[in-house]
Amino acid sequence: MPTSTHLRERKKLGDRLREVRESTGLSGNRFAQRLGWLQSKVSKLETAKQSPTPQEIREWGVAAGAPPAVVDELLAQLERARMEYATWKEHYRAAGGASGKQISVRTLEAQTTRIRKFQPAMIPSQLQTAEYARELLHLPSGPAAWGASETDIDQMVAARMERQQILYQPAKRIQLIVLEAALRTRLCSPGTMAGQLDRLIGLTGLPALEFGIIPFERAVPVFPTSGFVIFDDHLVVVETLTGEQQLSDPDELTHYERWFDLLRETASIGRDAVPIIKRALVGLADAGEPAE
Repeated sequence: MPTSTHLRERKKLGDRLREVRESTGLSGNRFAQRLGWLQSKVSKLETAKQSPTPQEIREWGVAAGAPPAVVDELLAQLERARMEYATWKEHYRAAGGASGKQISVRTLEAQTTRIRKFQPAMIPSQLQTAEYARELLHLPSGPAAWGASETDIDQMVAARMERQQILYQPAKRIQLIVLEAALRTRLCSPGTMAGQLDRLIGLTGLPALEFGIIPFERAVPVFPTSGFVIFDDHLVVVETLTGEQQLSDPDELTHYERWFDLLRETASIGRDAVPIIKRALVGLADAGEPAE
């Protein structure tokens, strides 16, 4: 489901399409006839209930007799509606604080039936223990760098734990893929990591969850430069150290869906992933660090 930011950008585009159509003096029905479209399609585009393609933007411009500069403006607005980037500081401000961002993610997840997520070097938030989440959020690149207080971080951890209730909802389909590096990257203390690995083993049998790991010995089919999450077939979110990119362009979505499928086909899924997790636990013990 598109985020509120995407909806705002779509509405701006719809309003501008209506202005261009109204400049012709034609009603929505007459304009649709000129285009050879159904009147309902014109209405949906103007009310942001449907997103146009670049070709439809160009056809709209021709039907309205709009100059090239106006068509270019509409195409630029379409790009903004399809792709949005905001820094964490902007996200926190818009959500009323760092914990508010977690609540907005929880709302999006609640509205989503299928969540597909790839993380190359950390445990996905849906599977984190409270201790792992807390130590992760205290890293120098974490929320404190963008103005979050200790109270904010406490609230973020609590909200992240509440988000994990989706794992116990049979109607959900949560597909999470990580590289084996995610089990071994030292983002937290050894004891916390051991507890996190134990939790992963316990979660692998949940009906709503499909958890997969790509072991070190297998070739990774996609550049593992950053993690991403796909919400149904509407939205891709790509996180960076400084912010978050949101993509709703159908072509972009198709690429990410194909890349996720390639990653999933390479991964050991469910109970087949347990030996890889146990191997990471043994690695902690071999390093002279507690495995329990």
